[in-house]
Amino acid sequence: MKQVQLGGSNWKASSVALGIMRMNVLSPEKAASVLDSAYDDGIDFIDSADIYGQGKSEEVFGEALKQAKVNRDQLYIQSKIGIVVDPKRSHGSLVFGKRYDFSKEHLLSAVDSILQRL
Repeated sequence: MKQVQLGGSNWKASSVALGIMRMNVLSPEKAASVLDSAYDDGIDFIDSADIYGQGKSEEVFGEALKQAKVNRDQLYIQSKIGIVVDPKRSHGSLVFGKRYDFSKEHLLSAVDSILQRL
């Protein structure tokens, strides 16, 4: 697997990421198998976002990581934040009003929630 340098750091990660957007529908056991298979193929970069599965994808990933053969220290995990989904201002795939929140309060709260789920 090709590796790419992460920014100006000395770290290198796989050029292909394992996206966990739909991991919320998997059992932790199945998700652990997916994670191990990806790592065996050279993928060590994990892509997530706090809105994937309304946070459930990160919960399943966190449980899967406990069961997987790969160690947390062998992975680069990215979780994106800032998108807000307010059911009171949504109808199907349409969202009305503010869609992003990059305030300090929201970002700190989102990071705390991600760390708890993972």
